[in-house]
Amino acid sequence: MTTKATDYLTLKLVSNTPNNNLPSVGKAELQDNFITITVESGTSASLLRNVNKVALLKEANKKQTVRGKILLGDVYILENNEDKLIIKVEEGEIKHEDNIFLNKDRNFDATSNFDITSTRRKTTLTVGVLILILLIISVVFGIGQKKKNEFTKISEEKLNLALLNYDKSVSENTIDRESSRELFVSAKEIAFELREDNYKSERLDKLILDITSKEAEVLGEVKAELKELLDLTLQTSGFNGDQIFSTGEEVFVFDKTNRNVIQLDTNGKNAKKVAGKDILEGAEQLASYGERIFSLNTDGVYEITNKREKISTSDDEKEKDWGSSYFYLYSGNIYLLDKSANMIYRFAGNNDSFSDKTEWLAPGIEVDFSKIIDISIDGSIWVLSSSGKVTKFTNGNPSVVLMKGIVEEVSNPTAIYTNEKIKNVYILDKETGRVIALEKNGNFKLQYKSDVIKEVKDLIVSEDESKIILLTGSKLMYIEL
Repeated sequence: MTTKATDYLTLKLVSNTPNNNLPSVGKAELQDNFITITVESGTSASLLRNVNKVALLKEANKKQTVRGKILLGDVYILENNEDKLIIKVEEGEIKHEDNIFLNKDRNFDATSNFDITSTRRKTTLTVGVLILILLIISVVFGIGQKKKNEFTKISEEKLNLALLNYDKSVSENTIDRESSRELFVSAKEIAFELREDNYKSERLDKLILDITSKEAEVLGEVKAELKELLDLTLQTSGFNGDQIFSTGEEVFVFDKTNRNVIQLDTNGKNAKKVAGKDILEGAEQLASYGERIFSLNTDGVYEITNKREKISTSDDEKEKDWGSSYFYLYSGNIYLLDKSANMIYRFAGNNDSFSDKTEWLAPGIEVDFSKIIDISIDGSIWVLSSSGKVTKFTNGNPSVVLMKGIVEEVSNPTAIYTNEKIKNVYILDKETGRVIALEKNGNFKLQYKSDVIKEVKDLIVSEDESKIILLTGSKLMYIEL
């Protein structure tokens, strides 16, 4: 055998940790160009060689070891969840040997040193790029996992709060309804916010089902089904009502634009047109007492029969001497709320005539009626403001009605209704699509919700017939109480 001094390359391991060791993942050791890899429980090991990836060890609930021969440019990847040990095979020291035919570097060819060196460089560059890509992916994955963990943690805290509020609201419902409703609304808002954020949890799904099933009981909210009582256009073509009013079994609907009035009963039967344009000229509002209809005109108050006749005292016709007003008939008397004078007047009824108007408010009472949008009377006069404020006047003295326990504040209501025969006061809040029922002490009792209510113009209520009757313009609808 011929021998002479020959150079050859050794190989070495380079990793992202000292001594090629990461306690939570595993370690790698090199001896005579053979690598021994030992992995911890739950760790996998793979090899990148010439751009091909080979699985060496799969995750297992025990330590594992694998041994094999290395080549220059090999990359070994050990992974345990987010922890990674990345090991690369690089060129080591140059050593001398006298055997011309023996070279421990399997990638070295003495007949083509230049080409082999070029190939090594290309391989090293490729592997370097791959390692860089892996590192970038690892960083991005780590950031994404961190955000996911933070989202899960925050969502769990919110869900626990919602569950606590829900359980407390249900247990306190018969003790403190106002507090119970506030807790319930809080739980509902959190739960549906979590669902919109795509947080997945069986506990959240169950909470939403529980909230849905308990909503009416705790919040006093009914998903109202509106049914048709009467199509008013069948009585008069093109009818488009603005006002519905009643003080008994007879119901009247007023179309202010076309100057028509339709009369019917609370069951929607016996409908007929009782007044038209010739009689209602100049009418701004209508009111009734029993079957008698009265109109508030630009020049005074009239009674409407088969003709119109201005009401009078003795021999004097009642001329208008008030500003923008609302009027109502109760117990045979006319009550008129003058917005510009901030006063309520009464015309005392006496069979077919009425007395001169007198100031009904108690002496010294000062009020602001500039924002009043509707009134109703049950012995006391209930006054509704555009801001949602309700004031009750009894014997001429005011008291603000505090809506205790209401779920959502009333901010832009449309109408108010009550009378001496019914137990509650009803407020139309068409902006939010609901009719609110208050006990007469102001405590919130119930609310009926429907998108159809957003189209409603006015309402009356017959508790004897268990109906809220709603005017949409061309139709009368009703909700069963």
